[in-house]
Amino acid sequence: MFPTKKERKYRIEVNYARGKTRYYLVKDVKYKNRRTKSRIYVGQVPPTAEEKLQLGIKYAYDLETMAADKRAELSSTFYISNYLSREGIKDVERIRHYYRTFIGLLTVSEVGFYEEAFEINYIHGTTNIEGNTLSSNQAFDLLVNNIAPNGKTLREINEVQNFKKVIAYRERHKGKVTLEFIKTIHALIMDNIDMESAGIFRRTDFIKIGGCDLSVTPAILIKQELQDLITEYYKQLDKGVHPFEAAVMFHYNFEIIHPFSDGNGRVGREIFNYMLKKCGYPRLLFLGADRETYIRSLKLGNEEKYAEMIKVFVDLIMKQQFYPIVESLKDVVKPIRKEQPTLDMYFKEFGGKSLEAPTEHKTT
Repeated sequence: MFPTKKERKYRIEVNYARGKTRYYLVKDVKYKNRRTKSRIYVGQVPPTAEEKLQLGIKYAYDLETMAADKRAELSSTFYISNYLSREGIKDVERIRHYYRTFIGLLTVSEVGFYEEAFEINYIHGTTNIEGNTLSSNQAFDLLVNNIAPNGKTLREINEVQNFKKVIAYRERHKGKVTLEFIKTIHALIMDNIDMESAGIFRRTDFIKIGGCDLSVTPAILIKQELQDLITEYYKQLDKGVHPFEAAVMFHYNFEIIHPFSDGNGRVGREIFNYMLKKCGYPRLLFLGADRETYIRSLKLGNEEKYAEMIKVFVDLIMKQQFYPIVESLKDVVKPIRKEQPTLDMYFKEFGGKSLEAPTEHKTT
């Protein structure tokens, strides 16, 4: 049976022109108060109900990707920017709407597995950037199976394991970014690593940002400058500045303020992703393999080349999210038939209990 989700509702439209009757399979597209549609020509004879069903299966990928592109065109017109090009805005909007389409076509179980895989990759990446040596498989075993790896320091294990608490807190927090939110994220990230300074703003100025000649914010000004940065971020959103640009600029300036003695990178990346998700965008993985690119982008900010810095972030999220999602859509857009067993069916058979995590897990 073809899914009845809102994302998959197609209709037949008839068009009369130049003495000919043409039928189209149509998906209506709406963003705020604007409307358009994606459509595919299906012949000069009205399809039967069964033929319409088969056409929907045949052209689902084309209709869904066309609709995501058109929705991106509509939504991109609602934003302004200081540094992000119009093409850059369209790219990020395409990422958002392809991601929305992709998630909307997954089953509840598939969303759960997708989110789990993302979290493990993200945690491995954001800690690996700072020098943590756990492999992705070791991170999975630690986070999912609670199996600590051999030959690793307690600090490295805690650096990864602490993100369980970060995820739980992040999911509970539904409001804006605040000073208290930032301090709590830091406290959780640094738990059992540096308990004395966990959640405490830096009190001295004897600190430098690695590979950067810029001076950090004097300790006495941290609270005020951080609050000003938060206020400016939300002011930019209210003005209609694109959320991706606003989040990148916040992230860069957060790292320059460097409010904590240690853990600023992990906290800053966590806040950046919280901002993206809050505005409906997929998060960035910050993979260890992209470490040099990521650091280079922040150095562009040091030279006030903000447009170039933001473009690097756009390129990273295009590589990590957009292109893989485009490929994955080819599979998830296929309808799930009733005779095909699904994870949801298995959940019901097990009395609604969650299935055990797989013994082998491939991360993306």
